[in-house]
Amino acid sequence: MMHPPLPKFYRQRFLLALLRQTGGDLSKMDFQKLLFLAHQEAGFAYYDFVPYHYGCYSFQAASDLEVLKSIGWIETEDKNISLANGIPTDAGLRSHERNALSRFMAVYGRYRGRYLIHYVYRRYPYYAIHSKIAEDMGSPEIMEGVREERKKIRNEGTILFTLGYEGMNFEQYVNRLLKNGVRVLCDVRKNPISRKYGFSKGALSRLLPKLGVEYAHIPELGIVSEKRKDLKGPSDYARLFDEYRKTLPQKEFSLEKLRELLISADRIALTCFEKDPSFCHRRCVSDYMETHHDIKTVHL
Repeated sequence: MMHPPLPKFYRQRFLLALLRQTGGDLSKMDFQKLLFLAHQEAGFAYYDFVPYHYGCYSFQAASDLEVLKSIGWIETEDKNISLANGIPTDAGLRSHERNALSRFMAVYGRYRGRYLIHYVYRRYPYYAIHSKIAEDMGSPEIMEGVREERKKIRNEGTILFTLGYEGMNFEQYVNRLLKNGVRVLCDVRKNPISRKYGFSKGALSRLLPKLGVEYAHIPELGIVSEKRKDLKGPSDYARLFDEYRKTLPQKEFSLEKLRELLISADRIALTCFEKDPSFCHRRCVSDYMETHHDIKTVHL
């Protein structure tokens, strides 16, 4: 029988190796928990995680599993994942990682179900702050840890944050929002499309509400792509942003919409691509709001 070609991304090969070393069959929940522990306690660094409905969760890993299913490496049925036809999935892994994964599985490989959830919640309570089942664990220690993590979230005061996703994956980005108590993400890209997983309008508007953050798009505050071409240095950006600032008073309707969002939600974040706000027009918008409406702004 012909095997499918090795997955394109190394991280996807790692998923297959993890599944194989657990016997080739896992519930989706156990898979996410063991993948999380492999990263937290064995030093792997392919995925990041967010606090989701049942604890730690990687949307990127879930998406990669769908890719692996589509090309014939795994099968899914209801809430379970299994290797397809006993394919030898350690092929392509680096030898030192195979060894590290084997050592990890020697300790955690038999953790399953409620015991596994309990262990993760107790050790890493931040990832249980949105859990629907934390209270069902019947553990005062877990709930105390969850309460302490919730207290750490900065959620008081009216603040206009700004955040660019350059250099971050979706989970890192979301954790930045959650830990600062952001309630609405306001996308100020003219065309909210991205090749990076999770950062197009469709994905943000679908996934963020599941994590307690609403999504709003105000394209009128964006800059058309033609004006962003051939930006080579600070002087080019300065000219572009000087021109953009002059247009802001003409965008009264959009700026008022932004102000109303802030009034209703207290903590919102403007988002675009660039990591450094000095090289992004969102800085112009936040400066305008700070100057004209006396709003506190913070660049994350």
